[in-house]
Amino acid sequence: MKQIRGDDHLLSLECLETPAHKLSAPEEWDALVRQTGAEIYFLSDWQKVWWHHYGADFSSGREAACFILRKGGQVVGALPFCLETIWAGPVPVRVARLAGVDANFAVMTLPIAAGMETEALTAVFSFLVHDLRCTTISLSPLSQQSQQLEPVRAACSGCDAITEVRYRSDRGHTLMHLPDNPDAFMTALSKSRRREVRRDLKRLTRDEPLRNTCSTADTQDDMMDRFIDLHTRQWEAAGKGGHFSDWRVAAAFYRALLHQLAPNGQAAIDEQWLGDTLLSSQLRFMLGAKTYWWLNARSVDPRFSKVGLGRVGLVERAEDLINAGTRLVEAGAGKYEYKLSYGGELVPLHSLVLASTRPVARLQAQALLLWADTLHLLYYRLWFLKIRPRLNTRPRPLWTAWIRTRL
Repeated sequence: MKQIRGDDHLLSLECLETPAHKLSAPEEWDALVRQTGAEIYFLSDWQKVWWHHYGADFSSGREAACFILRKGGQVVGALPFCLETIWAGPVPVRVARLAGVDANFAVMTLPIAAGMETEALTAVFSFLVHDLRCTTISLSPLSQQSQQLEPVRAACSGCDAITEVRYRSDRGHTLMHLPDNPDAFMTALSKSRRREVRRDLKRLTRDEPLRNTCSTADTQDDMMDRFIDLHTRQWEAAGKGGHFSDWRVAAAFYRALLHQLAPNGQAAIDEQWLGDTLLSSQLRFMLGAKTYWWLNARSVDPRFSKVGLGRVGLVERAEDLINAGTRLVEAGAGKYEYKLSYGGELVPLHSLVLASTRPVARLQAQALLLWADTLHLLYYRLWFLKIRPRLNTRPRPLWTAWIRTRL
């Protein structure tokens, strides 16, 4: 543990080299996450599962650094970082990135009290560079939706220890702002979209009604098994492996998250059935008035080829979420037309990468970004997305080297 103390009018920073869930008082940490409206991935329970699957077990070289910032005795910041050395060819680069987050998890709100973002982040950046000897710092992916975007960039430009080496947006994520009642949700859709949903529901319920179920402690494992199977079959039908094939530990990670968060009402699986046929399944996470919908699955049974199972499931689940108090849905990175057609908005995601101002460190950071871009182009965009699917070979997980360079 390292600490910088100040008087009641100054910011104090405490750096604990341990994951958030192992702090002596994680309740204080979680309270700030909730008070600031920060993302669910900063909660200590989420951090616990992430470190088990993507932290120490994923790479033995990963270290934890949790920053707790106080002013006037009050906690005003709680930031978890993962430190690791990534090799850009022959060049070692010490990187600090947000723990619990990967390239598909949009960061809309960091757990920092309003008005304290620039001061808190300036102190954290300086500590990471000077005390923990980090070469590169990544705060990606930051959503354009974030009210903290400008204060974050102000901290980048106001800290003498670091310089911005990348700030760009080449992709987005889907957000859905939900109204206070289900009728308003349907009214906001175009006439053609409302007709599509009514037509699909009429076709589906001609002989028997739809049945919606939600996971419980007794059913969640069976529902997770069905969800993974349905998701994989859906993507295999399109000639791809799907999330649980691409990401090596995804199945174990999301199952563990379900077990960890469901008792607090923060995770669930929803299913939609027609008789004995599972039509669709959705894994969701919830914190406050925000719900996270990244992974879903639907049947590829040819009987339903003329029915939009995805949009039917989306509309009915959106109505349930509205009734439960959800006002914002984070529907995942990427562009999905059916989500955009039924209330979604594509919002830019920003990649923000910083480097130490030391000349050698800047060169190391730039070498890492060049290596990451080359790997992304040749391995992911060319081989993984274009060539491999045409070879009809058995899908294989994404390279760990590529995952680690997604800054």
